[in-house]
Amino acid sequence: MVNNKLEKEVRMKKQKSYSEIWRKKRRITCGSLFSIGCLLFSIKVYGIGDAGIYGAFLSYWAPSARTLGMAGAVSGLANDGSAGYFNPAGLVQLNTQEVSFMHSIIFAGLGTCADVLMYARPASGTSGFGVTVFHIYTPGIEYRDPERPTGSGYTFTNREVAGLITYSTRLIGPVWAGVNAKIFYHQLYKWMSMGFGTDVGLYFFPDQTFSLGINVQNAIKPSVKLIDESNTFPLVLRSGFAVRPWSDKLSLTVDMIWSEYRKPVFGAGVEYRAIPALYLRAGFNQSYAGLGLGVWKDQRTYEVKLDYALEIPHQAGSVFGMGHNFSLTMMFGGYRAKAHCPVTAFSPTSGEEGKNISWIYFNISPRTEVKKWQVLIKDANGTVVRKIEAWSTPPYRVAWDGKDDNAILVPDGKYYYTLRVVERDGRTWDHEGFLATMTTMGPPGTVIIRSRGEQPTYIQEERKEQGKKTEEKKKTTRSTRRR
Repeated sequence: MVNNKLEKEVRMKKQKSYSEIWRKKRRITCGSLFSIGCLLFSIKVYGIGDAGIYGAFLSYWAPSARTLGMAGAVSGLANDGSAGYFNPAGLVQLNTQEVSFMHSIIFAGLGTCADVLMYARPASGTSGFGVTVFHIYTPGIEYRDPERPTGSGYTFTNREVAGLITYSTRLIGPVWAGVNAKIFYHQLYKWMSMGFGTDVGLYFFPDQTFSLGINVQNAIKPSVKLIDESNTFPLVLRSGFAVRPWSDKLSLTVDMIWSEYRKPVFGAGVEYRAIPALYLRAGFNQSYAGLGLGVWKDQRTYEVKLDYALEIPHQAGSVFGMGHNFSLTMMFGGYRAKAHCPVTAFSPTSGEEGKNISWIYFNISPRTEVKKWQVLIKDANGTVVRKIEAWSTPPYRVAWDGKDDNAILVPDGKYYYTLRVVERDGRTWDHEGFLATMTTMGPPGTVIIRSRGEQPTYIQEERKEQGKKTEEKKKTTRSTRRR
């Protein structure tokens, strides 16, 4: 009996120890899957060499196809809704309300995708507000444990959700400041956890030819604990500068990202506006190269942009393949300085009232008082033929009579306009578009000159008259021959 009891106790202890070992192994297995889920994305974007920082997608990636096309090197530019990600202080440059959505295919074979939704708006003339939501997920991960190493048939999802709430305002002079409230949520199998943090940014010389940005990410570090160990986000410093030599025609950017647990990353990007409706982009950093393009359409009351970016992970080689990213952005309301021309053709020599001039209608809602406005009228070659300007508040509309600054009619052809509005604080707005096609000549034909005092006739009447004279000559010739 005693032996039986001892054997039973030993057996129970062994079973207990086995179950504890199995639970630990299962935790190790799930922890491995957790690590895989966290690392795959970072390896894809940041290269094989030193990847694996927890929450790295909130520091080294980009939330839009536009910025991915520039390899994420936009900390010193930050002039759209993605400013909350790169530099919260840069959000002050936003003039209109902006809603943007991006879908990114990260690992097509594993089904790993990322979706980003952004909303931003100017809160006042000297402040901005924005919200950014990230959703990265990998569905269909097969559950395995030591007893079923080949798979159990049960699958689960690795899901990471992050939110940024951004506010920016003027600090002093040309220096602006911004702050992010950061929320991070991670779900892996049956474990869930949430962390909170803060980013702080500074932006120098917004809307100028040269601008500089500094962003301290995770100034207050989020910490997430799923199973046994806590994972704390690293302190990250982003800094960069941008040069815009021709306003929004060309932007050149350089960025540097420093983290506690990895080497500094350097990157550069370029954006070129080939025509008003087309943007071309390229960028390069130590992990991937980016190529992109964007199309833009102005619908008067709102604007629509469609962007595409191709990620080429040169450091990871062909392990994961290229990444495809699409963004759709709508801009509306807010501050603006636009113009439109409802009449697309006119003739200055027309005698009909309303068709002998071309009207340019203004849609101007500035942040501060307007100091000066100017309209440049250009021909198809870009040569300025007329300048209309004033040091005052812009009127509702202005008219062009087809003449240059010397009151001489310009040649027939297509003409374009450029509107420039300068505010009291030095902020400049530019908007350009098609004005109208000008025509002064009639259809091709013969010009008939008559004596003074006679009424001019159309060419058809003159031809009839010439035909009658020809018939009379023929009759005269026939009668003469008969005689």
